[in-house]
Amino acid sequence: MWLMQKLAFIVLFGYVGATELKIVFWIDPLQAGIDVDVASTVKIEVDVASAVSEIQALNLDTQIQYSVVVIEEEEKNKAQNMDKVCERLAMDGVSVVIDFTYHIWRDGLDLLRTYQIPFLRVERMLTPYLKMFSQFIMQKSGHECIMIFENSRDTEEAIIQIIEGYHFRTLVLNAFDERDFVQRVRQLRPTPSCYALFAGGTTMNTIFEKISKGKLFERPREWHFVYLDTRDRVFKFKKSVEYATKFTINPKTLCRAVRMKDTYCLSGFTFQRAMILEILRGLIEIKQTNMYWLQSFVMECNGTSPNLETPTGFDILEQFPTSDFLHFTTDVSFPKDEFDHVPRLTYSPTININFYSSEHEAVTDLAIWENDELRKINGTISPPMRFFRIGTVESIPWNYLKRDPHTDELVLDAYGNTIWEGFCIDFIKTLSERLNFGYVLVPPTTGEFGRYDATNDRWDGIVGDLVTGETDFAVTALKMYSEREGVIDYIAPYFEQTGISIVMRKPVRQTSLFKFMTVLRVEVWFSIIAALVGSAIMIWLLDKYSPYSYRNNRAAYPYPCREFTLRESFWFALTSFTPQGGGEAPKAISGRIMVAAYWLFVVLMLATFTANLAAFLTVERMQAPVQSLEQLARQSRINYTVVEGSSTHQYFINMKFAEDTLYRMWKELTLNVSEDYQKYRIWDYPIKEQYGTILLAINGSEPVKDAKEGFRKVNEHENADFAFIHDSSEIKYELTRNCNLTEVGEVFAEQPYAIAIQQGSHFADELSYALLELQKDRFFEELKAKYWNTSRIKACSVNEEQEGISLESLGGVFIATLFGLGLAMVTLVLEIFYYRRKYSAMRRFNEITKVKPASTSSLKQLVQKKKPKKRIAIWHTAKRDNSAEHTTPPPAFDAIKFRGKKVPHSITLGGEEFKPRKGGLRRLSDSLDSVNYATKEGIPANRDDELPPYTE
Repeated sequence: MWLMQKLAFIVLFGYVGATELKIVFWIDPLQAGIDVDVASTVKIEVDVASAVSEIQALNLDTQIQYSVVVIEEEEKNKAQNMDKVCERLAMDGVSVVIDFTYHIWRDGLDLLRTYQIPFLRVERMLTPYLKMFSQFIMQKSGHECIMIFENSRDTEEAIIQIIEGYHFRTLVLNAFDERDFVQRVRQLRPTPSCYALFAGGTTMNTIFEKISKGKLFERPREWHFVYLDTRDRVFKFKKSVEYATKFTINPKTLCRAVRMKDTYCLSGFTFQRAMILEILRGLIEIKQTNMYWLQSFVMECNGTSPNLETPTGFDILEQFPTSDFLHFTTDVSFPKDEFDHVPRLTYSPTININFYSSEHEAVTDLAIWENDELRKINGTISPPMRFFRIGTVESIPWNYLKRDPHTDELVLDAYGNTIWEGFCIDFIKTLSERLNFGYVLVPPTTGEFGRYDATNDRWDGIVGDLVTGETDFAVTALKMYSEREGVIDYIAPYFEQTGISIVMRKPVRQTSLFKFMTVLRVEVWFSIIAALVGSAIMIWLLDKYSPYSYRNNRAAYPYPCREFTLRESFWFALTSFTPQGGGEAPKAISGRIMVAAYWLFVVLMLATFTANLAAFLTVERMQAPVQSLEQLARQSRINYTVVEGSSTHQYFINMKFAEDTLYRMWKELTLNVSEDYQKYRIWDYPIKEQYGTILLAINGSEPVKDAKEGFRKVNEHENADFAFIHDSSEIKYELTRNCNLTEVGEVFAEQPYAIAIQQGSHFADELSYALLELQKDRFFEELKAKYWNTSRIKACSVNEEQEGISLESLGGVFIATLFGLGLAMVTLVLEIFYYRRKYSAMRRFNEITKVKPASTSSLKQLVQKKKPKKRIAIWHTAKRDNSAEHTTPPPAFDAIKFRGKKVPHSITLGGEEFKPRKGGLRRLSDSLDSVNYATKEGIPANRDDELPPYTE
């Protein structure tokens, strides 16, 4: 306490015989008491007192007396301010006035000029930093930035600087304001792409703790830490802010500039304190140069004449010494009078610009601010990445969340966030790369695309978020409506035309192995079988009883012909259905007429069956039962629906309203007509009332909640009796993923898709230009080929246009063939079995004995003793005709006798050719067991050289 009293005594009264300076400081109310940080309260008087103490410690033989006058707002406190100044002039006197105020007090300066009192105007303390930061943002080609300050004084100075003119848009916030600045920054729309913190080292820790707790620090490269003192090393969150930019001051360089020891620029240093110190040094130097300069004047403000004792030729602006640290500036944006052109004292700090990183400074240094110029160290300073909140809503294939194809669960990234995919997502990625901006996808808070609530007078969905500023622009399947253009802006469409279409399921074919049998009805098949049986029986009867048939008239045909037994007749009737025909026809005229009529029947039946089979199989591949919206409205078998509340649903509601309105107008027109009745006499109403019918059918089928449910219901109706009316682009996309669906009819109610943006947004021109560039590069055609890829249909079994008759439909033909093959094999087994059983008797002939020829009497005796059922085995039988082709040769002698064994030398075999008897072949009735054999063939009764017959 006694030190402060001693200091005050020295300041007020000075040392006896020392040079005296009486200084008055004009300050603003904000400079009188400022919350620099949470712990302490600093006023400008403290910096003045510290600077005076440091001057006294330098022993410059000058006594300094000072006083501080707070200049209130000029308009409200004009008289009060003048009274304070006049009181100071009358009581203590003034050598020089140092004006720290933010706004020029013209009446006060005019008073000083009138009484020739020297004064110096001082630039705002934060102006060099704000100029430096403005140049840095310009080098980065930035457009906007949020600046956060540590106290009200710096906030006020920044606002004044912005009013005078700044090169980019900015928002100034006080970190220690009563309102939560973190929440305010979070609610800013559009989302800022640049954040700058202006504070001392200790206060920077406190501000960043608030930012971290509020989860506002997400993109380090967008954050800039501007240190207003030399204590940047006390920042505790260096690892958390890696790649963020920092603006720091070298204490040693600064102390050399202010001609002080290095310890002066460490603890407790402020630029305001250093600047006051340099100003006091300069005034002392002027005073020591000429003792008559800067004399103290005591006067009355109401005096009739100004001070005449002031030495002429003295101009403090010319005599005041400058240095590398302190100099005058005359920069002014909007001068009003001569006082705006008065030079102001300011300082020139040397600020190093780099970013937080563990790498070497040679890599992290970006630029340096020195002598009011920004000098880049690295070749280029990367521009800031702007950040936007882009509105989107799930709509396939435009924007949709990635899901697991097997479980249909959402797929999350490494940070636990959902992953968006789709046409618009790829479009947004390309835009962000071209325009260098970051983004976050924001689903609508309520609704989907945007509907107007007339009761509350507000929009929901994507449009509502754009109106309220929740999103900056929207890239989704948003159609251009005139009512929406009243609250938002659209840029050029990115997808020219999309509309409404109808999707149905392809009918599931009723497959059957014997599908070819269903071409004709059962009664027709039985009729064909009856015709075949009847025709075969008639051919057999005609051949049996006709005198001109081969059977009954063999002498008329010198060559062997076909004898139509009952078996042959059935075979002929059956084979007549084949392309090669039934073979040889009957010889009788009656039989041939019957065969000709039967052949005509066969030709007609085959042609009918072939034509009906082709038509029957073609009908299965025909198109859907309806081909347009009109046909869908006229029928009642097929149900259809839409997504509830969608633009398609609203379309039918609007069309129904239009039909009702036109009907009412037509009704009023025709009922109120007073003349020319014949003009309104019509038989058909000129407007189709189909949309009312469609809307009733939709309500009857109950609209679905989303498109996924609509496609599912269509896929479940395998008989193609359900349709889904929806956006054509989404339907086309679904067709590439589901082979069971087909699009019906043409697209109607076409409208374009476009990017929606806030009204008056500065970003609209950039988006429009980028969109035109992408169209020129055929970017959207590539996206169409990606998401509406027709080659995906090849993943289906067979394309519908190329699909033929399936094996399932004609499998019965092969089964019938296999059945015939199996039957033939069974028959073969039976034939072999029958053959072996029939000729088993031949196997009992182990040897042949030569006996004496029998006489006639003995032959007759032998025949009489023969039992009726026991016959002599013969090797060949009589033929039904004289044809050689019916001859059955006997088995070889050696095959029967020896059965593969070696033939003894005592037996001589004959030739290989079988020679019948000269007397001709014997008939069946003339066998050896017949008594007339000898007489008919002319064999002598008693021949000694005749071999006896082979007997058992």
